[in-house]
Amino acid sequence: MSKSRWTAAAGFLLLATSALAATPPVLTPQPAAPAPAVEEKLPPASEEARRINPADARQALARNEAVLVDVRDKGSYDAEHAQGAILIPLLDVPARAGELPKDKLIITYCT
Repeated sequence: MSKSRWTAAAGFLLLATSALAATPPVLTPQPAAPAPAVEEKLPPASEEARRINPADARQALARNEAVLVDVRDKGSYDAEHAQGAILIPLLDVPARAGELPKDKLIITYCT
C-alpha cells in the first residue's frame, strides 16, 4: 500500500474514532426486576365485591341487614374500631368465613 493510502486510512481511522468518542452511549432498556415475593398470602379479591358508601352502610346496619367486619390487626382494632364491628383479620377471613351470616350483607373495612 502506498504512503498516501496509509495516510488516508489512518486519517479515516482517526475521524471514525473521534466520531465514536463524541457519540453518547446508547442505553439499552433492561427488563424490570421481578417484584419480591410476598411472604403472607392474601385471600383472592372477589370480582363480585362491591363498594358501599357510608350512608348506605349505616342504613343496612340499622335495619340489621348487614354485619360490619374490621379486617385490620388486633392492635389496630383494640386502639379504635367502629361501633358493633367484629374483628376478623384479613388473613383469617378464609378460615373464619363460616362465622359470618349467609343472609346478611358483609361490610368490611380496614381504615
